[in-house]
Amino acid sequence: MMIFGVLGKFGALFVTIPDPIIGGVFIVMFGMITAVGISNLQFVDLNSSRNLFVIGFSFFFGLTLPQYIAQNPGVIKTGSLAFDQIFTVLLQTSMFVGGFAGFLLDNTIPGTNEERGLIKWREMLHRTVQEEGGDRDKDRAEEQSAIYDIPLITPFLRRHRWMRFVPFLPTFDENLLSFDRCGKRHKYKMRRHGQENEGKRQSLTK
Repeated sequence: MMIFGVLGKFGALFVTIPDPIIGGVFIVMFGMITAVGISNLQFVDLNSSRNLFVIGFSFFFGLTLPQYIAQNPGVIKTGSLAFDQIFTVLLQTSMFVGGFAGFLLDNTIPGTNEERGLIKWREMLHRTVQEEGGDRDKDRAEEQSAIYDIPLITPFLRRHRWMRFVPFLPTFDENLLSFDRCGKRHKYKMRRHGQENEGKRQSLTK
């Protein structure tokens, strides 16, 4: 597209395309982009009120806030003209507003990995890698899942073990908390059982 923009002959060729055809191409292209994005919801639990709130709020907020910013120019006043322009452009972009709202809510509102669709997504990823074949299925699955890591931030989070206990971080592992609770409960039962046996021994000796 950059080359076509530099060469005037190609630009003139695109100008001759009728507007209805360009409109139809845009409808099909952005319709497919939207459908592919919505298809990712097949992994989440749509019966969960948490997920319904996150999805509904993100969609509605992404549609209404840009309209409000467009109808009220100059509403953003940070004291810096450059920052005002940056925030205005970002908040007038529906994809950014909706995506950021969904990202923030999904990582702050408590929810299980199954509820968020992470378990099914990982199973699908491993199944896809296994169908392709290979001796290092697990390593290849981890490499493919690492594509979605945030550069520099995700490796930093994985270096600190305590961050696996923070629910809103991508490194959170709910199995650690459940294991820890079960371990404490088991230790408590064993200690109580030992105290009861000790009490029985003392009563028998008396």
